This record gives sequence, structure tokens and C-alpha cells, in this order.
Amino acid sequence: MLYWYVLFVMTGYEPKVASEIFRSLPSSAVHPFIPMYEARFKKAGVFIPEKRRLAPGYVFLQSPMRGSDFYLFIKPYIAHSEYALKLLRHGVGNQDHNFEMSEAEQMFMQTFLNDDYFVEMSEGFIKGTTVFITDGPLVGLEGSIKKINRHKMEAVVEATFMGSVRELIVGLEIVAKLP
Repeated sequence: MLYWYVLFVMTGYEPKVASEIFRSLPSSAVHPFIPMYEARFKKAGVFIPEKRRLAPGYVFLQSPMRGSDFYLFIKPYIAHSEYALKLLRHGVGNQDHNFEMSEAEQMFMQTFLNDDYFVEMSEGFIKGTTVFITDGPLVGLEGSIKKINRHKMEAVVEATFMGSVRELIVGLEIVAKLP
């Protein structure tokens, strides 16, 4: 079983941190990844797909090591890194446990991430004030949608990871608005 961890990094340096971890630490001990989502924007009347970071400021890590063992393993990297700030944990204080993402949080993230840690564009429609998702990874997660920007084709999804509620932006195309 692989446990998930979340590394807080300087925003904009996520790819650099993931690359440093990939190069400097054994791949059997840690696998860094940056979840992305599909966004579309219109240019000259044509929709152009683009990949954007799902959680700016965070690099996710997978490892077979648990809790404080993983923390002790990654701590020297964080101490010497210019861009990695800290490994997130559940709760407050300086306890050396609760570093891994809870199983429920990990399962929620896995519901809309594919094998490449990518959230594809979802499609749906609005009837009255209710959103119905007909296709894509957000099917069944309508209750997690907090806001929709139809012009940017994005939805704000409320997710809990590392014990805190965070807003994630994902791609959502509303194909119709019914009365």
C-alpha cells in the first residue's frame, strides 16, 4: 500500500521541487506528483485545452513508508531545499505522526484523478439552481461543487486534505441551462 503525503512548497516551484525529489531520492521510497486539471479557454473562436495545477503550492508524494518514518526520511530534503517549506500533517503541534493523508481523503482525491494524476474536463447542465454532471470525473460529486464559472468553464470543488477544507478548481463545461 502506498501512503499519500502533501508537501507545502513555494507557489510556482512545484515542478522544480518534484523534479529535485525525483532526482535526489530513491524512486522506491518516494514518488512525487503534481495533480493537474484540464482547462479550456477560447482564442479566436476556438477552444484550446490547457493543463493547470489542481492544488497550487503543493506537491503530493506517495511512499510505502508510514508517518514518522517518512517524515524522518524527507526531513533532510526539506531542510536543504530552497523551495520546499514543510510536510503537512493532521492536527496542530509538533507531533511526529499523522503525516499521511487519511484514507477517506485519499479516496476522495482518487475519485476524480486518473492514473496520470489528471482531472479531465467534466460536462453537465443546470436545471433551475441544481447542477447535473453527465460526463467526466465529477459525476456523483455534485454536492462538492461550491461555485461554477460558466465563462471560464471551471468549477470550485470543496475537498478536505490533511484535515483542512480547501477549494480546488477543476474543468466543467455547462452545455445547457434549463429553466
